[in-house]
Amino acid sequence: MRSTHKKIMKKFEVISETLDREFAFIKGNRPTNNRSVNAKMKSIEEYGLLSPITVVDGEKVIASGGHLVTLDGQEIADQDSDNYLAVLDGQHRLMAYIKLGLNKDELVVTEPLNTEMSIAALIAEMNICTTTWKGTDYMAAPAMILKEKNEVFEFALQLQHKGFPLSTISHWCTGTGSVKAKDMVGCLKSGEIPAAFKSKTWYQRSIRWFQAAQERFTDAFLSKKYLISYIIMKYNNADDPAVYAQQMEQKLRQLSPAQANEIMEARKIGLTTREQMVMELLDKYLG
Repeated sequence: MRSTHKKIMKKFEVISETLDREFAFIKGNRPTNNRSVNAKMKSIEEYGLLSPITVVDGEKVIASGGHLVTLDGQEIADQDSDNYLAVLDGQHRLMAYIKLGLNKDELVVTEPLNTEMSIAALIAEMNICTTTWKGTDYMAAPAMILKEKNEVFEFALQLQHKGFPLSTISHWCTGTGSVKAKDMVGCLKSGEIPAAFKSKTWYQRSIRWFQAAQERFTDAFLSKKYLISYIIMKYNNADDPAVYAQQMEQKLRQLSPAQANEIMEARKIGLTTREQMVMELLDKYLG
């Protein structure tokens, strides 16, 4: 049953002062993807922009506990927030509009009509109502409630920006698959970051492995969870995990480009799956 509580709504008004501010995204909100941007570009070319971009003043995001990033994901200093309009809904439409080189003066921009909802709740509701969220999209919630910087969650956001699925992010950040979308949603009510991100013990090892792995492997390969699953398995069975952690970092850095390519290009052979082939090659070069 819907609540009978009267919502404070305001009349739809188009913002006319957009030229005084640049656009920004809200840290932790779902990243854009090229396929959706390209689809929006085709639509805008044929029909024009069919619905406005919904924004709030950047300083309102900071006041709500959030932070801003540029359209390409670079962090914006909180004190500069008054130079920006933060996009709540319409990220892909905005990127498509910009890529088409259309006149910014003609871009239709509005504020949300519900004046009661928090910014985090607005982001969630607007996106859920248009496109079904995947696991990493819910990371907007803890990103908005974080009072102090958390290195583990920052690492998670870095991986989110690269397009990693939540299960892979969980393995890199915590050493387990324990982080779930529901944990992110719960942040809106509890006001606390998921417990899995509070410990830095695993992160302090995995960030070094990840940095070393980036020198040899593509993000597309690392997002598949093959490497981190292999490392976790070996780490959990090591006689001295601390020594193993150091050795693994060294071995990753010592991989030749040819060896890394062989691992990434492994294919299914007969009854042996691609995953099995990758694991065999990882064991051959990193075991």
